Amino acid sequence: MKKKSTLPLYFTFSISIFLLWTLGTWQLNKNFKISKNNKNYQSIDRRNSLKLFSLPERVENLTYIKFDRVRLTDNFLYLEPRTYNGKVGYHKISVVQVDGKNLLVNEGFIGNKELSKSNAKRNKIIEGYIIKVPEPKFFELKNDTVKKVWYTLKLDDFEKEFDLKLSPYILYQQGYNEDNKLKSVMPNLVSNVNHLNYALTWFFLSFALFIIFFIFFKKNYKKYE
Repeated sequence: MKKKSTLPLYFTFSISIFLLWTLGTWQLNKNFKISKNNKNYQSIDRRNSLKLFSLPERVENLTYIKFDRVRLTDNFLYLEPRTYNGKVGYHKISVVQVDGKNLLVNEGFIGNKELSKSNAKRNKIIEGYIIKVPEPKFFELKNDTVKKVWYTLKLDDFEKEFDLKLSPYILYQQGYNEDNKLKSVMPNLVSNVNHLNYALTWFFLSFALFIIFFIFFKKNYKKYE
């Protein structure tokens, strides 16, 4: 009787263990970065926010800024799908001019596009947390620029859509009153999710699979000799 090759089994177990360990390492790194950002966020005192009339060339992530006399534009779109307290909806992304520069603003979450109306004022004061627009991740959905369906922040797509040169930053607007239809959101640099638990779960699964791998081949070694 022809003996079966152990190579496919070795390969399957090895790849599975490697993938689980990689996921654990990814979650551990994410936990470290978000924990650091959470500490920075919690230490921010809005009362001591930067009050500016122009957009700096460089600014640290999660700086709380209040811009005086920004000019509203008619350029906006909706990112989908987004969630807020278990509800599915959109993030409204608009463009404001700060001393001649075009800045993206995440105005917040809205459950229905029709409820979001443009502010009649052309000049106003806005405030919030500013971050550099992150590079799109490889697993994120690509924007459908033809059908005008937007899934992710991507400067190149937005610049083509608005025919504008945009700043590499985005402001997450805060300070809405309770009656406003838009609900303020935070950038995903901060989070209440415990990524350390996810990391430990992936590491445990990789270790468990390694034990199964070891026991299986110890019991069946002679069969495959």
